[in-house]
Amino acid sequence: MTFAPSSRDGLLCCEVGRARFAFRSADVRHVERAEYMRPDRDDHGRIGMLRLGGQQVPVFALGNVLGTTRDEARPPGSEGHIAVTGDRNALTGWLVDRIARAAQPSPGDIAALPPITGPQAASWFEGLVWLGDDESALLLAPHHLNATAAPATLRDGISAFTPPRSIAAAEPEPVAIVFSTTALPAWDVRRYALSGRQIAAIIQPTAPITVPGCHDHVEGVTWWRRSAVPVVDFRARSERHGTAPGRRLIAHCGSGSLVAFSVEPEVMMCRPTPDHRFLPAVTCPPFASGVFDVNGEAVALLDLEALLMQGHRQTA
Repeated sequence: MTFAPSSRDGLLCCEVGRARFAFRSADVRHVERAEYMRPDRDDHGRIGMLRLGGQQVPVFALGNVLGTTRDEARPPGSEGHIAVTGDRNALTGWLVDRIARAAQPSPGDIAALPPITGPQAASWFEGLVWLGDDESALLLAPHHLNATAAPATLRDGISAFTPPRSIAAAEPEPVAIVFSTTALPAWDVRRYALSGRQIAAIIQPTAPITVPGCHDHVEGVTWWRRSAVPVVDFRARSERHGTAPGRRLIAHCGSGSLVAFSVEPEVMMCRPTPDHRFLPAVTCPPFASGVFDVNGEAVALLDLEALLMQGHRQTA
């Protein structure tokens, strides 16, 4: 079917497996059933051709380009739809499992992806759009999708941490939050503290929304007060499955940015006292400002900026 001008507002939501994405209707010139595609693979990822108004349009599997599915072509007669984007002289078809219309979102229902997700994800997506009833979709930027690039892959493991430059000891804060977490890079210290001024919320966790193309230490994003907050986890991906976090801590990390990570259920508040001695003999993690004795435990004062600065993976 071809869209009439009156139908160019709103969104076209499309599903690829369990992932949900959305195009702006104005970006889509045509939608066709997959059965009309002629299979015609090439070495650049094309899986078929679609004849549209006398023009041959190359078709790519959206999931393959985003690295979310296996490379599988659909034979004629199979289910699925093709959304055609681009200008008249450079059209591209995107094969998806299902397509459905959605109403035009209000400006407050679209949240930009935070920079921590990485340049690849920021290029592929305009942001995260709220569809209502706890449903969301990643809003695609079709003009920046590179159909001929190598598919994104999820690599297991994390790169080694390198110590940042020396960080001056933080000024004492009126209140600190002390917690345990397995989401940070492995270190001898297991208890961490953050200034109460940095804590935005401690919430019950929900499954993060996976963002294709993001950095490996970014597990996805989650909604909080109409903001897309990155959820970080520095464990190998194989170690994250089957471990439900007790809570999720959302913290400010400078320049108005937020970051979230899982913490164990036991969280306590404390006020700095002279008894909280600096422990020079304990090796300080490179993402902390120092290690202190808090009620007989070694507690590292977490430096979120240092953590995130060192969290970016080196690209091959």
